[in-house]
Amino acid sequence: MLSRMISLAALFLWIAPAQAEEWPPSDPNEGTAAVAITRRLAQELREAHELADVQQKAGSLGKREAIEAIGSASRAIYGWAGRDGKGRMRVFAYRSGGFAAIIDPAGSPGEIVLNSCGAFTCRDCSPPVNACGRRPSWIPHDSHWDTFDCPHTITGPQGGY
Repeated sequence: MLSRMISLAALFLWIAPAQAEEWPPSDPNEGTAAVAITRRLAQELREAHELADVQQKAGSLGKREAIEAIGSASRAIYGWAGRDGKGRMRVFAYRSGGFAAIIDPAGSPGEIVLNSCGAFTCRDCSPPVNACGRRPSWIPHDSHWDTFDCPHTITGPQGGY
């Protein structure tokens, strides 16, 4: 009897953390960043590892725009407008904990794309940057990760993967 109670307790402890994870994540409804969304902010986000890091740099939690299921990957999409309407940012937060961002910085003609795996593409930076980073968790294959994959998957699965 005691061993059965211990087994049930262990099962509960094993299941409980999975239930604590909220998915889909709530909508904090804070779509205006406390800062302007600029190239400098995008460069600071190169060091971000999770959505909470992005939210801290933006100074607000974002506005959840959608929940999507793409193949086996689920993601929540958050949006921000920069302070005083300066710049925009869209972040794809994956259930795995990773994220990708598309940033339309104030005062810059092109978008900046980055993810939590080290990818960062900025044609308007000086000098321009095109870093692929590591294979993101939302790419189910791991037999290769090369320059062909990166532009197609930096922000998430694009079908066929």
